[in-house]
Amino acid sequence: MSKSLLAAAIVAATALSSPASALQFNFDFAPQQALFGQPVSGSGIFTTSDTATTVGGRTAYQITGVSGSVNGSAIVAPTGSYGNYFTDAAGFLDGSGTRFFTQSGIDVRFFQQSNNARYRVNTFGAFGSSEYVTANSSLVSAGVPEPAAWALMISGFGLAGFESRRRRSTKYVTA
Repeated sequence: MSKSLLAAAIVAATALSSPASALQFNFDFAPQQALFGQPVSGSGIFTTSDTATTVGGRTAYQITGVSGSVNGSAIVAPTGSYGNYFTDAAGFLDGSGTRFFTQSGIDVRFFQQSNNARYRVNTFGAFGSSEYVTANSSLVSAGVPEPAAWALMISGFGLAGFESRRRRSTKYVTA
């Protein structure tokens, strides 16, 4: 077996077995008290960095992306600073929250209204509203590698072991 083929097998096996470098959190929100406009509901996934920081004495992860839908319209364009996702104490978003757009042109701002311990969603665009919502969030469980990924990883390590053992047992004869 050539060294390059062996190296490629090891790299592929390692890449398939490495954990993702981001955390993901499911979220959902539903109308609770409309201040004006139509009721707003949504759900999706916040993708965050995998490095925790401390913000205001709380454990936080920087939100790096948002996917999902609001009132049935897909989230397509997160913008600028996404804010922080908190994993301890009450409230998973801070007062600056996160901002994103939907496919139908809705500009959504989703944040915790700290003065009354509720979440708030403001929307601008196709319809405008501002309301308090009930919101939930939880960590998306890590996936288990597929059997094909395990097979590739094990075969890569097996080939590496075979190659190193074969090299040790080669006898050199001098004439």
